[in-house]
Amino acid sequence: MENKFFKTTLLGAAVALASSGVTAKEVGVNSDFNVEVYGVAAISTVNYNTTDNNDKSSGYVVENESRIGFRAHKEMFENVLITMQIESGYVDSTDWSHGGVSGGVLGFRDTFIGASGDWGNVRVGRVLTPLYEIVDWPFSNPGLGSVFDWGGINSHYDRQSNQVRYDSPKFGGFSFAASAGRDDNANGGGAATRDASFFGANAKYSFEKITFMGGVESGTRVTAGTDKSCVFDPDAPATPDCTDAVAGYDDDTFAYIVGFEASLPAGFGIAAAYKGEELDNGARKYTQDSYSVIGQYWNGPIGFKLGYAANLKADLSGTTTSASAMNLNQTEESNTISAQLMAVHNGFVPYLRVAGRTFTDKDSGVEDTDIVTRVGLEYGF
Repeated sequence: MENKFFKTTLLGAAVALASSGVTAKEVGVNSDFNVEVYGVAAISTVNYNTTDNNDKSSGYVVENESRIGFRAHKEMFENVLITMQIESGYVDSTDWSHGGVSGGVLGFRDTFIGASGDWGNVRVGRVLTPLYEIVDWPFSNPGLGSVFDWGGINSHYDRQSNQVRYDSPKFGGFSFAASAGRDDNANGGGAATRDASFFGANAKYSFEKITFMGGVESGTRVTAGTDKSCVFDPDAPATPDCTDAVAGYDDDTFAYIVGFEASLPAGFGIAAAYKGEELDNGARKYTQDSYSVIGQYWNGPIGFKLGYAANLKADLSGTTTSASAMNLNQTEESNTISAQLMAVHNGFVPYLRVAGRTFTDKDSGVEDTDIVTRVGLEYGF
């Protein structure tokens, strides 16, 4: 029945295209495009044990981080390969910055049209920014993202839709990437705005068994204000209870990262990075530094990782507007220490991760600690 429905859908498309002289083909069957289906199956059980003064909840949940993608490519001209890709987000993921849109929809992760050759690779669409690519890997793994990725004042972007990105070929051990785009999280609704933009770049240099890397990003972020709201009392309609409107603001953003990754003898490895971020709207400026250190050891198919990441206390200059009013994630010191035991067997990766996350509440100044235990299984296809 599913195949019949699929063919019926294609038939409708063929009729619609016939008037323009285009012949529709059943992609992956009789098309001369190379089509790939790929994905990751990932399921885990997570147990939270929190001392958070505002959230005493604890217990376990099942998280499904599985995703799927489709990629088609064909040579358009000599040395110009055109690629189209669409990839879903995690099944359980919800991105509230996109107005509560479920992350499991197609197109949530890297979705683009690109052209590549021995001159490099250009992608237009939704991809990682050059700086975030380094933040994400290797320095937020294993389980350090709550501090080093989305924690802190967070003045960097991550995966953006309205973007043009160029990746260079390798010149010996050197390569670089650069991108420019619009903020597709503008005003919290997922729509791009011409008033918000960013530019970024990274560079990597590898020799022997060590890779040095760095990235930089600068932009303008637009945040919407709130409208005046009133509650009317039927018994006193002339004296409504009103909340004043709060004006929005524009932030100039800046972030940089420098780090390295090295393979050591006897199965050991180490990676470390230092990151600085800045938010400035003219009236006040926040700056915050972070660092991440990760060690690993592999003995055949068995691996162990130990990581530590910390955000230092943010510096504020200008007005004393509170972090809550500016909707900042965390301006106080925070850190995460995480250990992961894993194995690779026949393409499957079972793992056990235990992380301790310590945060200082930005309003009360009280320190909270969460212990998070995760048991999971992943495999790619």
